[in-house]
Amino acid sequence: MARKAQPKKSYAIFISHSSKDNFIAKQIEKLIGERCGKLGVKTFLDERDLKGGDNIAGVIKKNIIDCDELVVCISRYSIESSWVTTEIGAAWVLGKRIVAIIDKVTPEEMPNIIVDYKAGDLNDDFDKYLEELADRVKGTAK
Repeated sequence: MARKAQPKKSYAIFISHSSKDNFIAKQIEKLIGERCGKLGVKTFLDERDLKGGDNIAGVIKKNIIDCDELVVCISRYSIESSWVTTEIGAAWVLGKRIVAIIDKVTPEEMPNIIVDYKAGDLNDDFDKYLEELADRVKGTAK
């Protein structure tokens, strides 16, 4: 009898964004939690997870190392953010899945490091991303 693939106990997502996109990042985190929280998906969101006295760079580094994928909100603000570029670069070096969620930015404006990754539009493709995420976590992705 074939054994059914068991999902991992948890699947970690690092949400990268400009601080000027906090509202969008919170909505992304909320929707991921609503759709995939029961599947063991956990998110790292700096404004929620960084505490007073934390070494910001150290906590961010640890959470990127520990994550299964990085979701980055690419917006007018984040394309100018050195933190977002650093987080994308770290995930890229570590071979993490990088999912760009685009908000009013053209492909030509995206950072070069992620231009080859399939991206989705915040308003048109986010539900599809959530479906794909659920499939990955359940181990049923094709």
